[in-house]
Amino acid sequence: MAELAEPLRGVSVLVTGAAGGIGGACAELFAARGGTVYLTDVDDAAGRDRARRIGKGAHYRHLDVGAEEDWNAVVAEMSWAGHRLGVLVNCAGTALKAPLAETSLAQFRKMLDQHLVGTFLALRTAASAMADGGAVITVSSVRGVLATAGLGAYGSAKFGVRALTRVAALELAERGIRVNSICPGSIETDITAGPGFADDDVAAYVRGIPLGRRGTPAEVAAAALFLAGEDSRYITGTDLLVDGGIAAGVRTPRLQPQKA
Repeated sequence: MAELAEPLRGVSVLVTGAAGGIGGACAELFAARGGTVYLTDVDDAAGRDRARRIGKGAHYRHLDVGAEEDWNAVVAEMSWAGHRLGVLVNCAGTALKAPLAETSLAQFRKMLDQHLVGTFLALRTAASAMADGGAVITVSSVRGVLATAGLGAYGSAKFGVRALTRVAALELAERGIRVNSICPGSIETDITAGPGFADDDVAAYVRGIPLGRRGTPAEVAAAALFLAGEDSRYITGTDLLVDGGIAAGVRTPRLQPQKA
């Protein structure tokens, strides 16, 4: 029964963006399932606080996913501690909402650095540091599946995340390392609290989600745990959409009954 309760016992896990909603939920769930979890982020105060709250088996380290030296330092420290990387969950990133004509080159490059370069460095790190038979989960987005007006820079990077994930899945398959992507839809996190999102009609958007609600970080974390575990041992190079049905297709809106 202990094996069922703690399927990650003895597994070393690295989670990026662990101070945020999805990354934090992943870190908490993976630790609860017995993993030794290295939480990483650029928000050191929030990251340390989360690791402290998780307690046993949780360690916080600073890591900017776009900085090669940070990846090298964290993996080296894990190795020195006897924790060879077994699962990597790359969650770090922010969103930018702006029309292409109003997006600066610096803003566009920032999205690429956070999401696409960050994913490249994560996958390269896994290729060099991970034990055979490991698992990598990248976090793309439903906006990396469906083009969305106003999210050109973010969406471009997230489309690229899916492409890099599949290349890595092909290249690492012979070592038994599985590489998959999660594509969350509208999840209850702070990622849409930034500039550009204030005028969104969230209620109207939610009405268009087939399941009728936004998702939670815990639901995305559960998908990540599935992709990291034995139940998905024959799954690699694919995208798991956790989006309430948004990408399934289009529903025709119905007329609302007229009030008497």
